Amino acid sequence: MAKNEAGTAPFDLASLDTVVQAQEQGIEVDIKGVDGKTPLGFSIRVAGPDSERYRKAVDAITDEYLDREDAGPTTAAELDRRGLLILSKVVISWGSITLDGADLTCTEENARKLFSRFRFIREQVERKAGKRAAFTKG
Repeated sequence: MAKNEAGTAPFDLASLDTVVQAQEQGIEVDIKGVDGKTPLGFSIRVAGPDSERYRKAVDAITDEYLDREDAGPTTAAELDRRGLLILSKVVISWGSITLDGADLTCTEENARKLFSRFRFIREQVERKAGKRAAFTKG
């Protein structure tokens, strides 16, 4: 193996495959109350920004927007809507939770409902899932 200018072996980018694999498997985001401190007793598993699931979600939402006949200038509300749809698509699972007395199974539609109704939950998931470092051990 050739040495680089510093006389050391070149960095093997294949060593980063574990980071991408971790993003495919997702991370658990422990959900806290509106105070940001009190655990609510459930977590949401979400895929990372370099995962195939995330890339497919972005492509699907972008294609849907581009196919719209009324696709005009992008507004803040439209960007927020797209962010909600993408986040809902990258949720992998969550623990046992109920909403209005009924079990809330983990589906894309229910994720949209959850994140729309409880913005503080959406923000916690977005914040943690958007950080690549959250998918590394250490």
